[in-house]
Amino acid sequence: GRRKANSPGLYYEPTVLVDVNHEMAIVQEETFGPVIPIMKVKDRDEAVRLANDSRYGLDSSIFTRDKKSAWDMAEKISAGSVCINDCLVNFVIPEAPMGGIKESGLGRRHGIEGIRKYCRQKTIVMDRLGLKSELIWFPTTNRKINLFRRALRLFFRSGWRNKLSAPGRTR
Repeated sequence: GRRKANSPGLYYEPTVLVDVNHEMAIVQEETFGPVIPIMKVKDRDEAVRLANDSRYGLDSSIFTRDKKSAWDMAEKISAGSVCINDCLVNFVIPEAPMGGIKESGLGRRHGIEGIRKYCRQKTIVMDRLGLKSELIWFPTTNRKINLFRRALRLFFRSGWRNKLSAPGRTR
């Protein structure tokens, strides 16, 4: 790459790097430029393994004619987004959440996840029965244990006959 002669300021021309290996800085560091390193791999498994062998996981792309294989690889790649036969198209799909994992990115943008990052969730629970002593509170009595067993049977057994059968007594 070199600076484009007719452009003022910092500009890096789109650059393709060949004969790249996994130890090179261009592969190990996160790049945000028009640079693509081309690296030969033995097979798809090695490609996925090397792609995942990184501190970063913002975005990735897979280029292949075999769409099924691409989908299988995309599911195995540890990245916030994977584009198949394209790059960064996910950025212009407002419904698709975009964001990284590992040391790439913080949170999500776009989609419902992009809105939720501005929300603070809270759970509030209120006693609906107004009992003076709940089944799960101490002290535990035989009566509470039997009531609790009946409740469990009612909620978790299948069939009304099983739900209504008498629970075993505690000793």
